[in-house]
This record gives sequence, C-alpha cells and structure tokens, in this order.
Amino acid sequence: MIFLSGDDRGATATVAALVERLGYAPVNLGEIAQGGQLVQARDQSWAPLIFQDFFKKE
Repeated sequence: MIFLSGDDRGATATVAALVERLGYAPVNLGEIAQGGQLVQARDQSWAPLIFQDFFKKE
C-alpha cells in the first residue's frame, strides 16, 4: 500500500499507475493540503497514517 497525495490529478494518476505496475496498491488521499498532512510529520507530532497497521494479523 502506497499513499499518494498531490495537487495535480494527472500526475497523481501517473504515479498511481506506476505504483500498481510495481505490485503495490495506491491509496489516493487527495490534495496536499488535506491528504498530505495525514502522512507527513510536522514539528513534534506524527501524522495519523504513518504508523497504522493496515494488515490483518493471523
């Protein structure tokens, strides 16, 4: 799973296609102002999606 965020929809779609070709699942989080902040650490705080475990443990 690869998180994507960008203000240029065409560029984001191109990167998403590359991510898929590499065998990963692209997750589009929207524009930088909203989605980008979900994966970026700022100052002394961590972003909400950085350490999430998205895989089911068996």
